[in-house]
Amino acid sequence: MSESSTPIEDRGYAHPEYLASTEWLASHIDDSDVRVVDCNFPGEFEDGHIPGAAQPENNWYKGSSASTLIAPPDEFERMMSVLGISNDSTVVAYDSDSNHLAPRLFWALRYYGHANVKVLDGGYPAWLAENRTVETGAASVEAGSFKASTHAEVIALREDILADIGATGTQFWDVRTDEEWTGENARGTARGGRIPGATHLEWKTLITGGDVPVFRSSDELMSILTSVGVTLDKNIVPY
Repeated sequence: MSESSTPIEDRGYAHPEYLASTEWLASHIDDSDVRVVDCNFPGEFEDGHIPGAAQPENNWYKGSSASTLIAPPDEFERMMSVLGISNDSTVVAYDSDSNHLAPRLFWALRYYGHANVKVLDGGYPAWLAENRTVETGAASVEAGSFKASTHAEVIALREDILADIGATGTQFWDVRTDEEWTGENARGTARGGRIPGATHLEWKTLITGGDVPVFRSSDELMSILTSVGVTLDKNIVPY
């Protein structure tokens, strides 16, 4: 049985509640506290999206005056409120690119204190593969009221990284492409390259192939990560 056909709760995850199945979403999509966020880019959203979904104005959740950093609390509060998200909302994020974009919202919300957020298992491809209802065109939702509460423990700042280079208890995990790892593709950075001592494992390695990519099972994930030295006894800093 492939991961895409294995129920989330049977894949051995420590926190299966971080993922939502298409079945769960279909049965809860009309709940008043559920907010669905389509994390794809604008043209894709208008071509088709899950009913009732909202689309962020900034898929990266970056600040207007510091475009390499996450938006400050006041800007993030406004972004979430526009999406219809309040502090009591259950947020379900999805995309069409193997969970490339949806986890950004997952992390950003958790950084700002919102624990009740899920990533849709299989994303929009899974929804389409099951012939579920879709909407097209622009959409609007009723505004929410979100108050941010910063959780600094989930982020590594420049000074933290510099202090931990060479530390035996910290493992920097470079999840970028091979070309970014080698420095061949600087991708807008000043010098390209990588953090000294980092290990490389592109994020896509953790996702299955096929028409409906999902996260690999816990056993498979642990085997892959352990093989490159990313182990649970270390402070893991992905970038």
